[in-house]
Amino acid sequence: MKYHELFDAFKEATGTPKTGRKDDSIGTKPTIPCPDVPESVVLKNCLEWLHKRGIVCDRNNTGLIDVRGGKMLFGIKGAGDIVGCLPSGRHFEIEVKRGRGGSLSSGQQKRKRKIMSNNGVYLIVHSVGELEKLLMSILKRR
Repeated sequence: MKYHELFDAFKEATGTPKTGRKDDSIGTKPTIPCPDVPESVVLKNCLEWLHKRGIVCDRNNTGLIDVRGGKMLFGIKGAGDIVGCLPSGRHFEIEVKRGRGGSLSSGQQKRKRKIMSNNGVYLIVHSVGELEKLLMSILKRR
């Protein structure tokens, strides 16, 4: 029996719903109409929008590099592409996806739950317009 079959059996036994994907990622779709552009373009536009409004944020790069003959991981696994602090002092993370949608890995789903359970903000956006809509509704509530 393969690992994913065992995992599916465990999920079924515990009543956990299946996502339909072997890696447990879930699909994402924009909440408003947006152009189908690459993630890198959406990320650049979102960072510019946030900086123009004086919102403190940084790009969170993650990856694996060779260091002295060994491998080293960098960045926060599962964290959003953008991390920052809202004017209220509230921590936020933004996971950026390409315009037509993408997938949220199981690690990103866990990170989202962790951030939100600690009163942080975790957004998934597909355009700067979607970022503006979601973030402005949060900023108006403070």
